[in-house]
Amino acid sequence: MCSDKSSIMEIPWHLMADILSRLPVKTIVHCKCVCKTWSHLLSELYFINLHLSRSPVGLLIYQRYQSGPDCLKIGELEDKPDHHDVHHDPLIRSEPKFGLQDTLDLWLIGSVDGLVCLWRYSVDEATYICNPVTREYVLLPDNNYIRKSYAIVIYGFGSVASTKQYKVVRFYQGNYPSEEGSYISECAVYTLGEGQWRCLGHVPFLVGGRQTGVSVNGNLHWLAYERDNVNSHELVCAFDMETESFQLNASAESAPLGDHEYYVRSLGILRGCLCVCDNTSESEFVIWVMKDYGLKESWTKEVVIRENHARPLDEMVHVLKVFMDGSILMLFRDDFMFTYHPGTKTVQELEIFRDPSRGIFDAMLYVPSFIRL
Repeated sequence: MCSDKSSIMEIPWHLMADILSRLPVKTIVHCKCVCKTWSHLLSELYFINLHLSRSPVGLLIYQRYQSGPDCLKIGELEDKPDHHDVHHDPLIRSEPKFGLQDTLDLWLIGSVDGLVCLWRYSVDEATYICNPVTREYVLLPDNNYIRKSYAIVIYGFGSVASTKQYKVVRFYQGNYPSEEGSYISECAVYTLGEGQWRCLGHVPFLVGGRQTGVSVNGNLHWLAYERDNVNSHELVCAFDMETESFQLNASAESAPLGDHEYYVRSLGILRGCLCVCDNTSESEFVIWVMKDYGLKESWTKEVVIRENHARPLDEMVHVLKVFMDGSILMLFRDDFMFTYHPGTKTVQELEIFRDPSRGIFDAMLYVPSFIRL
């Protein structure tokens, strides 16, 4: 196809980049192997940024198998006013070995511009940034604190829009490695390319477990509570990615929560607004939305799934996407995905990633890109 170089050069390079940037990711990967001219063009920053600006939002699935290697899968979202669907090409997958013999205990932390942060939760814990499309990855250096079995480590991954700096935020809540019995809650930040973690010091709050940072309005967010107040009301911790400063705001509802209830509430994004998914009630599942960012008075009960509508039971639920027809795509714990339509009040489980041989899986929104590490 590219053997006639004169015919290729007749097409302006920016026009060729414009054409190729509209192709599916799988096709672009194949185009890189056609000839050196295309391979060079598809590696240029101009093409990478152009493709990213047009890349559709999809899903990234981390599938854990009971036998066999774990893998990353990319799901495509079809979204029309009268129809939605999730597609998956079984050939588009990668096994993130990262130089390891196995990939047990890898968890999705977040994704920005096609880059994905994963955390290996084990004795030899490690943090990675990878691009599933280019199959490149970097291993972040060790943090100052070694996680112990009773310590809690919480992550977030985001970027500074003005400078395109990618940052990993890490909370460590546990004992000092060298001082037994001395409990701390500290935060550290790693900026991709700097080569080391920067400790931001002690923070006067604790972040609830089983959650990762949610990016809205240039900030990363977690559900938190006051460290030394057993009757603390739930808070929303906002971390400014540019100034690296914290702000605490009131969460949805004001009643103090019990230990268990912190593990069945999660932060998310619903129609561009910060939301709290609350599964603490025995009779209903509620999604609260902060209509005006930063204003506690704007928390509104937006979605209610009652028990007679086959609501998810007593586990953490994450909002993934709202389709054009109004259906909300959600992840129940780490078991399955489902949609809920507020108009028809119907719940429908997605079977696309069902696999008898699999273990659990994780999912998040993902925009494929060719950004190089």
